[in-house]
Amino acid sequence: MSTRRILVVMIFGILFIAALVGVMLLTSYLRRDYDPVPLPEISAPAVAPGNNAPDMLSSIKVTRENIQEVVSTLSRPDVYSRDITIESFWEGGQSGHSISVSVTGGFTSLRTISSTGIEKRILITPDTIYIWYRGDRTPYIGNAGTAGDDLKDADEYQMLVTYEDVLDLDKNYILDAGYTRFGDEECVYAEYREPWLGYIMKYYVSIDLGLIVGAEEYDVTGALVYRMSAGECAFEIDAAAFTLPDGTELLTLETTG
Repeated sequence: MSTRRILVVMIFGILFIAALVGVMLLTSYLRRDYDPVPLPEISAPAVAPGNNAPDMLSSIKVTRENIQEVVSTLSRPDVYSRDITIESFWEGGQSGHSISVSVTGGFTSLRTISSTGIEKRILITPDTIYIWYRGDRTPYIGNAGTAGDDLKDADEYQMLVTYEDVLDLDKNYILDAGYTRFGDEECVYAEYREPWLGYIMKYYVSIDLGLIVGAEEYDVTGALVYRMSAGECAFEIDAAAFTLPDGTELLTLETTG
């Protein structure tokens, strides 16, 4: 074989090997960037509300890319009661109120006491809202709106962020996510930058309860402007919490009527 032919064969061999290595590197790169992130199986056997199998979730790495999918597997308990504290802060001052919450099915009872001692009661059923202040004998009665709005109204009246709020976040503005403890609860958390004002919101969702147990909001200077924290959750309610000021036992009437 001539020297020229040997040189041509060597050149083609080198080009072939280079091309093969290039294909292998490209395949490795694409797999690194586009392999799916392991997520909890949405079709996995359902767990009872208020018992979201924390051991199962703890085996999953929570990131800013999959936090919403993880939170979507959690569920609220059907029946529970707890106390919530809401605080607002501004330069030179602050205000707050406490809320006693009782929930059973589509019924929600809220007893709100402001920092000045004003007590307000709100009862929400699937189709009606009742509102009154301490000392009133007749409540305001309003329409809860379309089906499902009772839950939305209950959250808004509490000034309460929920795990549904986490699901609605624009993924592009989620800064961080993972596991942490908030109070006595094992939680997943998400840190989010509000795109218009640049405020930072931190959400803490109980793995076991499927409820937001804490939230904080910071302005662009890093100053705390909002804080929500929830106390221990009990899986029972007091039926008296669903009694109107005239003595009508609303829960009994609505559930048996």
